[in-house]
Amino acid sequence: MHFETHFTLDREHYGECFDQSMLLKGPQKPRYLFMAVAIITGLLFLFVSTVNGLLAWFFFGLAALEYASFKYRRAWWLARQMISKNAGNKITLIFDKHGIENKSVYINFQLAWESIKSFHENEVGYMLELHQGGQQYLSKSCLNQELQDYIHKQLTAKR
Repeated sequence: MHFETHFTLDREHYGECFDQSMLLKGPQKPRYLFMAVAIITGLLFLFVSTVNGLLAWFFFGLAALEYASFKYRRAWWLARQMISKNAGNKITLIFDKHGIENKSVYINFQLAWESIKSFHENEVGYMLELHQGGQQYLSKSCLNQELQDYIHKQLTAKR
C-alpha cells in the first residue's frame, strides 16, 4: 500500500509538536540549583573579589537567562523553529511498506518501520520513539482515517 499526504510547517503545527512532546516528558522543573550558584558566584565576584564588576553581572545575567529560558521555553522553541529555513514549506509524507518518507524543499529522509522502537498515540497525533534515540511526531490533522488505520496496523507490534 502507498499513501501520501501533505501539510505545512506553520506555527500551529510546531505548537502542537511542542505541546505533545511536553506531555510525554511530564512536568518540567527549572534548574534552581544552577541559578542559585550563578547568583552566589556573581555576589562573590561583586563583593569579595577585586575583579571588575562586569564578571559579576555576567553571572547575574546567566541566572536571568536560565530563568527566562524555562519560563518562555515554548515561545523560544517556536521562535527558533519559525526562523528555520524549512518553516512555512509544504511537507509531503509518503507511507508505504518500507516506512515513512518525509519530503520537503530542504529535508528528505526515510524512517523505516523497523527503526521505531515504540509509539504513543493520543487524540491529536502519534509520538514515535526511535531505536537510535529521539522522537518523531506525526499529527493526525493531516492523516485521514484510512491512513491512521494503516499506521496503527504497522505500529501495533511496537507496543
